Amino acid sequence: MGLITLNSNQVIHRSGDKVESLEIVVKGSVSVSANGQSITIGTGGILGVAEKPGAEYIFTYSANEDSSIFSYAYTDISDIYKVVKCNPKIAPILAAQSVKTVVLSLDKYNDDYETIQSEYDRLDTDRASYPMMAVSVGMDIETFPELDDIEPPVKEYALSEWQEKYFRSLNSKEDLMKKACYCCSSDIANGFIMNAVEALSFISACRDKLWEYKRGFQKETGKFYQTMQLAKAKSDDLKRNGSDDGVLSIDIHNALNTILQYADTDEEVTENFKKAVTEFKNSPVRNDTTDESRLLRRNVAKDFYSIYTAVFLRSLKDPHVPSEIMMFLMFGFVDENLAGLENTRQLYALMKTYTPDPEGRVVTIYEWLKKIYSMELEPSRNEFDEDYFTALRTLKTNGEISEEQMEFMKLNPLERLKFEIKNLFALGNRMTFGRPTTFVPVFDAENVIRPLESAYITTQRINDFYESIKTIDFSLFCRQTIYSNPEIGITQAFVDEDIMPYTILMPNMGSRASLWQEIEGKRRTTPARFIISIFNTETLEDVMIRLCGEFRWEMCKTMQGVHWNDVTDPSLTSMFCDYLQFYKKNHSLSTDMKEKLRGDLKRYSNNFKNVFIADYISYIKFESNSSPRLNKVSREILFTYCPFSREYREKLVDSPIYSELIKKHSARTGSLARPLSNMIRKVRNEGNEVPTELLDQFDYLQK
Repeated sequence: MGLITLNSNQVIHRSGDKVESLEIVVKGSVSVSANGQSITIGTGGILGVAEKPGAEYIFTYSANEDSSIFSYAYTDISDIYKVVKCNPKIAPILAAQSVKTVVLSLDKYNDDYETIQSEYDRLDTDRASYPMMAVSVGMDIETFPELDDIEPPVKEYALSEWQEKYFRSLNSKEDLMKKACYCCSSDIANGFIMNAVEALSFISACRDKLWEYKRGFQKETGKFYQTMQLAKAKSDDLKRNGSDDGVLSIDIHNALNTILQYADTDEEVTENFKKAVTEFKNSPVRNDTTDESRLLRRNVAKDFYSIYTAVFLRSLKDPHVPSEIMMFLMFGFVDENLAGLENTRQLYALMKTYTPDPEGRVVTIYEWLKKIYSMELEPSRNEFDEDYFTALRTLKTNGEISEEQMEFMKLNPLERLKFEIKNLFALGNRMTFGRPTTFVPVFDAENVIRPLESAYITTQRINDFYESIKTIDFSLFCRQTIYSNPEIGITQAFVDEDIMPYTILMPNMGSRASLWQEIEGKRRTTPARFIISIFNTETLEDVMIRLCGEFRWEMCKTMQGVHWNDVTDPSLTSMFCDYLQFYKKNHSLSTDMKEKLRGDLKRYSNNFKNVFIADYISYIKFESNSSPRLNKVSREILFTYCPFSREYREKLVDSPIYSELIKKHSARTGSLARPLSNMIRKVRNEGNEVPTELLDQFDYLQK
């Protein structure tokens, strides 16, 4: 107890906490809120007078600005009298603020009643318009017999007419009352305060009845309004598709209700998610790192993926998916107010103009999950690096599922989908966001730190980057396989196949891209899986080059197996690890280079992969353009295992630091090309058509 200094938005008491204290606002102002409604108490106001000592707080009290309060113990209603008695100098202010609080509470109660009454009045109109709207969009007309039993709200009068006029008159003459009445005696001031406390308790009781009615009304009408909202969303979509006004004409309302109705999932999950999103949206500190903010974000994330799964499954059977639903599936959009009007328009425009990748390699998370559900692709690995089938065997070994359940789950589309959503989607979404402590899976305007149109990652931008980097690091996505064709005399020939990765656009505005897995299962000729935010706050080129460096490292580790760091079996990873491990003894490095390398290792916490990625970025961005950044040893390793394409080698052939490396590379590729050229000549001489695989490999070696 005593003087307490508050920061802006700091919560003093939360609804549900135990009432044990009274507070006087001595500086700033405090918001008193419940059910999304609030009033403001200024300097001199007493917090908690409408509460019962020892019970749970009805209201939540939080500072509107940097404020100060003086706290007193509150165990009995008589403690209010003692508080005023202890502060005779400010008793007039306390009395005036108590009266003002009564008037504010009355006004808020009247406003709430008018709002609820208007919702009741609108119900008849909406019921009449629903059948025609449903028919116009091809939906079945449902019946809602529960609506017939709804009674209109009853306004309980907290105060009699004379009491209301009495408090309003006192409030209107506040200055006069403070000078001529409240100041005469602390007992007089206390009398007015206790009278106000009694009035506030009546108003609070009436307000509770009103909100109890509203909760019942919303529960009874919930299914009807969700169904109607979905019909309206489809109707609005039809109108928008025929409009010439473009995105400026969009008018999305109650998107969350549309999404929840479309999901049509468990009622408890629906209510919890709706409540969580509403609380998150209304919180001014939702992106802070406080415990309260973390709890808000955790509550939103808790049911997000359950809702997403239900919406996804229904969309597969719906030939006319509403725009709000597609915005949710592609971008995590759930609420037009949370996203902001301008962002909502932008998301709508991006959703409508989205062009799928013709090759199907760059996909939104929605398109990716369709591939998994249709069993076109196997689910991704989980956080323990187990593929789907290994994870099922682990569950069976642990006794969590039976043999029959395991066999059923292997080929069950829904189980595969759930596995992918739980692992790649949920974990990858947080990972690509880049700030795990403040991550929330729904689209929030406060996370938009870069204009959407410039942050938006299109399939074309990703494909253009891949084409660009392959003109430098031409062997980036190549995998060596064995070609055999005994019919024309080819028993074995090594060929390099260009296997482009899948790039999955995660529905968030983030700063990272990540390699989720370099191959599928144990097959080394399957595409890698990259994930990146669909709205990226960093420079795309930098993010993607880093990603390619990570892929280079992990792919080499996979291909080398247990020998990935064994220098007796030379490879990119083994040579680089040896170089970093024994750099102090390397006579090819100067003292300055060793000191710089020591600093790099310290910066990256002795993580050899991260040191390699940093060098790879310099290699691609600067070394390829004749701007040296690497030391001799690092450059040689990178050029040996990630050689520049012929175009760039020709530019660097006269460079002293690259001429010798290029000569060695030319000799090495020449020794590989000669037997292949002889094989091609032999096939032709025997009158057979040369396989495309051999011709492509010869062209590859020429690069």
